Parts: sequence; C-alpha cells; structure tokens
Amino acid sequence: MLLGLAAIGCTRAIVAASVPVEDDPSIHFPGFFEQAPLQVADARQPFLMEGVVFRALTLAANDFLPEGRTDLPCTERQASHVFRVIQREGIIFVRIDEDPATCGQAHPGLDSGARYAISRDGRILRRVLDGMEPYTAPVDAGVFEKAEPGVSPSFDPRRLAPLPFLGSSDAGTPDAQTP
Repeated sequence: MLLGLAAIGCTRAIVAASVPVEDDPSIHFPGFFEQAPLQVADARQPFLMEGVVFRALTLAANDFLPEGRTDLPCTERQASHVFRVIQREGIIFVRIDEDPATCGQAHPGLDSGARYAISRDGRILRRVLDGMEPYTAPVDAGVFEKAEPGVSPSFDPRRLAPLPFLGSSDAGTPDAQTP
C-alpha cells in the first residue's frame, strides 16, 4: 500500500521528465515574487504576448501538467494553476503554481509548483520541481556560536527552568494516563 501511495505521489515527477532538459545549473532563476505581477485578467486593454513566450509557456505547462486525460483531479489540471513569466537575457523563465481557490481549497499542496528556464528557440534549459532542489542556506544564515562538543550555546545547566521563549511545559501529571 505504501509503495502504491509513493508511486502516485511521484507521478508528476515522472511525467515531467518526459521532455529533454539540458539542466544547466549555471542558470539562476529570477525572483518571481519580488514585484506584483501584471494581472492579465484585470487588464482593461489588449495584452500582447510574443509567440516565443507563448511557446515557452505552453511547453512548460504541457511538460509539468500534460493535458489529455479527463480523470485528473482538480489540482493536476493546467486550468487550476497560475503562471508567471519573466524574460531576461534571452531566456524565458516560467513559474507554475497551484491555485488552491480554483479547486475549493485554502492552501496549495506542499511542493506543488515548478520553475522552468526556456530558450527562445524552445529548449528547456533547466527545470526545477519544488522540493527537488538541494537546500542552500542564505548568505546571512545567522550567527555561528562556537561551543564545546556536546554543549548547546542556549543551554545553561545552572538554569533548570525552560527558556522564556519556549513557554510553559505541560507534560501532565504522573497519573494523567489513568482513567
């Protein structure tokens, strides 16, 4: 049963691997959420999209969420996603995210999106599925405190009470499990 659930959960990753990808790690994705996007649905004027941008958007959408099956759950359909596009230095970057409101949900699924870098001639230069890229700590990852082996910098053996930011501990009483 667990194997079956694991296989179902990996279906998207298997399908997304059907298009050749150059997977160039030197390509860095732009920040898709640094600025408010232009909402095409809210525009009161015509929206112009180059054919190469449309091709890149279609390529990414079809690679990540292939069309054609009618039995797909709502969250696996292209129409249930939002797409962001940024062009930089001859590369078309596409970000695909689940739109939970479309399926009557409050929150998107964990690791339910993808990022694509696509050349103007239609080649997928890089594909990164959410949750599949190794974690790299930010440049400013906090303060490193050197301590002796086995000693926590925040633990003081002279202070047996919990630290103030931990709140009170409620482990119950010894007879709490007795009916």
